[in-house]
Amino acid sequence: MFFSKWLPRLCVLASLLFPSLSASAQQPRPADEITHFAEDVYLYRHQSHQAIFIVTSNGVIVTDPISSDAATWLKAKIATLTDQPVRYVIYSHHHNDHITGGSVFADTARFVSHAAARPKILQAADPTTPVPDLTFTDRMTIDLGGKHVELIYTGRNHSDNSLVLWIPQNSLLFAVDFIPVETVAYRALPDSYPDEWIESLKQVERLDFDILVPGHGKVGTKEHVRLFREYLEALRAAVREQLQNGASLEETKTRIRLPQYEQWYGYADWFTENVDGMYRSLSQQPRQ
Repeated sequence: MFFSKWLPRLCVLASLLFPSLSASAQQPRPADEITHFAEDVYLYRHQSHQAIFIVTSNGVIVTDPISSDAATWLKAKIATLTDQPVRYVIYSHHHNDHITGGSVFADTARFVSHAAARPKILQAADPTTPVPDLTFTDRMTIDLGGKHVELIYTGRNHSDNSLVLWIPQNSLLFAVDFIPVETVAYRALPDSYPDEWIESLKQVERLDFDILVPGHGKVGTKEHVRLFREYLEALRAAVREQLQNGASLEETKTRIRLPQYEQWYGYADWFTENVDGMYRSLSQQPRQ
């Protein structure tokens, strides 16, 4: 019974983790596509961004709209799957490359974010991005059409308002930008809190899930949370050692390499910038 329950989910996960196993992977990926996970959970991709939506008997829950074009396309696709309206649009955090375009769903949906995201979205004043009318500080539950979804704030990391969306029934976690799968952090850690980021990842590790859906790149598993935490810890330790030895930023960027992560996506282009961001963060802290 266990095997029959999990086999479809594992097959989908295998095709996302190892796309070369699929014959379609030999062809260029379309700009927009939908992958059915299991039951009523779907992943949708738009170019290099991705998010999820959940279809229930009483309405649809959509996460990051991504852009006006993506949201318009997605709304049309959802209409081919259900006659139920979109009831909730959940913003993962305030960065506009993920949450633009939600106005497409404003005729039926309520918009949800962490409380700290709302003033930043309000300040941006983008007419295509409705300001969230539902916010929370620590945890929020959405029960819709028999589906139980939990929104959890695990502290500051890639931003000060990133949430995770946890679907216990499907053992799935959606987390954007702060848990990349076998990928280094983005550039020089802009708008980030490295020390708290590590603690945030530890909180995520305490949740019970198997499938990790990030906002970019391939789908992963819970193990990838630990792997990325260890990357940040290794980066921090290496940079801190250079700082304690009096090395300048340029010297530190030249000296530090973490060869065990050379195969990760972004290492060649962003690793030196990761060092830069970590150095600047640690330089602002009192010397130990």
